[in-house]
Amino acid sequence: MKENLGRRTLLSLTIRSYFIRLFYNYFNLFGEGLCVCLVPFTNEDKDNFLKQNLKFFNTNEYLSGFSLGIILRSRDEKPENLEKAKDILSSVAGSVGDRLLYKLILPVIVLTSLNLFAVSGFVLTKEAVIIVLSEIVIFNIFSFMLRYYGIKNGYEKGLESIRIFRTAAYLKAVSVFTYVRNILILILIVNLFILLFN
Repeated sequence: MKENLGRRTLLSLTIRSYFIRLFYNYFNLFGEGLCVCLVPFTNEDKDNFLKQNLKFFNTNEYLSGFSLGIILRSRDEKPENLEKAKDILSSVAGSVGDRLLYKLILPVIVLTSLNLFAVSGFVLTKEAVIIVLSEIVIFNIFSFMLRYYGIKNGYEKGLESIRIFRTAAYLKAVSVFTYVRNILILILIVNLFILLFN
């Protein structure tokens, strides 16, 4: 097994991970997307690879980097443990990613924008456009870094890399985002009441 993935491989996998959602279906969820991402990085026959890996697999597209890195490591290190690793990842990456991204980070971004528009009386101002575009850019930089870091860390540490989601720092970040989301919801409700009764 190689000690690290090269920068070119990491960038290629990171870019490919953006397309994992395109292959989402109800038969194998992200199984096809996983194969599309990994096929160029395997040495075995493509038909054999697809036969072994075109199975049910759940993940979150933003945390798919961890899955890609860990699966590549498992294939190189201990192929007999690959199915066990995929089963663990299928539950962890999907639930953690959905909770972190869809229930916390994205709602904070959307609620911030909605509050901004509510305060401005739903008038599109130059400042509002700049803030919303800045949020989009910052989120996409965060998304790229999360995927890149996930692939790199997943390959270097294997299943140990997902322990980051049990650390005190991660739990604190979830707590802060939950608090901020709830405050933004309350502020939006107040802003809407002010608009309705003025």
